[in-house]
Amino acid sequence: MDVVALDILRSGRIASGEWVAKFEDALKGVIGLPHVVSTVDMTSALFLALHLADVQPGDEVLTTAFACLSTNSAIAHSKAIPVWVDVSPGNVSMSVADLESKISEKTKAVILYHVAGYPGPAREISELCKKYNLVLIEDCDNALLAAQNGVTVGSYADFAIYSFYPNRQINATEGGALACRNEAMAAKARRLRRFGIDFGTFRAETGEINPLSDIPEIGWGVTMNNLCSGLGYAQFESLNTRRDATIRNAQALSSLISGVQGLTPVPVRESDQPVYWVFLILVEDQARVLSELKKRGVMASSVHQRNDVYSGFEGGAKYLPNTDVLQSSIIGVPCGWWLTEVDMVFIADALKEAVALQAAYAVDSQS
Repeated sequence: MDVVALDILRSGRIASGEWVAKFEDALKGVIGLPHVVSTVDMTSALFLALHLADVQPGDEVLTTAFACLSTNSAIAHSKAIPVWVDVSPGNVSMSVADLESKISEKTKAVILYHVAGYPGPAREISELCKKYNLVLIEDCDNALLAAQNGVTVGSYADFAIYSFYPNRQINATEGGALACRNEAMAAKARRLRRFGIDFGTFRAETGEINPLSDIPEIGWGVTMNNLCSGLGYAQFESLNTRRDATIRNAQALSSLISGVQGLTPVPVRESDQPVYWVFLILVEDQARVLSELKKRGVMASSVHQRNDVYSGFEGGAKYLPNTDVLQSSIIGVPCGWWLTEVDMVFIADALKEAVALQAAYAVDSQS
């Protein structure tokens, strides 16, 4: 990766260059949709997806509140209204039943976020979207290579979104991608990511800007640069190896904490293969367990703050009982490819100690 970075820096072609197309082609080879358009970040990719889905001000977009702002902020940027869908009981995935109950004549699209690399019910939601003529956007921002029924997540969608932020499976320092099922949509996205310019006609034979090259729709400046693309491209060779190491770590941790009272790993369907951005666990006293883990050097977190509490979104907080439980009980612990077997034992021991202390505190508080 450092060799690629130096070559690009020395070439002077930092903003645009050959690595952008190389990166897009490499990504196309590992995901489920045939057309890839790289962007400056995932939110820009999601905004483009909503725009291509013809989401207009006042339209409704169904999404989950338990997500990163980088997902749902694109709805606000589109001046659309998020309709918050609950998660399934004891899980992190969007509830298909609650989703269907909230579809209205104003609904234009559904955003399905695969939380922390755990596949959501994409096939079922895809069938619903076809039934009601809705656009499905799969947010795969930390779910690259995750699969269900042997199918890569993102494959059921009209559009799929990816992120290459530093803590993702591919770290390009920054970057995102919009994957499209339709070639015409991808071509439009390529124009819109660079102000609406058609680069096939933008320059005349003289090299000057061609005044006859029209721009019928003005776009935005959201291209992924050559340097970030090169950094990302260099990591595809090791992607499967790192994915497999992460899965081994997650499986080891699951085995090490199996049967421990007070630790309930988020369930995984038999047909699903998560890629574990973090390992998700439900606990009874979230704040105390997180505090004890951090004291022991385990950088666990509550993963997300539900977005419906933010006043910047129209509609305000909604009654989402399963999201309420999830927000107060979920923790995510590290299990990435860089961790060793010894590290996983250390994390498991820290978890056991944390819940034991929590249980002892609960007994003391009742006496």
